[in-house]
Amino acid sequence: MNNERQSYPQAVENYTNAFLASFGVIVFMILFAIWAIWGLIVAGILSALADRLIMVDFRRRSDS
Repeated sequence: MNNERQSYPQAVENYTNAFLASFGVIVFMILFAIWAIWGLIVAGILSALADRLIMVDFRRRSDS
């Protein structure tokens, strides 16, 4: 019969290049997200510091 299954396994397709490309994109996205979050944290700290410095009165007060 010609419709019988073959008794040996078939070779699988090579998905190495597709995996490496996808992995590279995912790593780039993760690093970009970390960079963006770090930038937001630093921007928030600097803006809070600038706000505090704007409110400080650096003029010397004379008590007399």
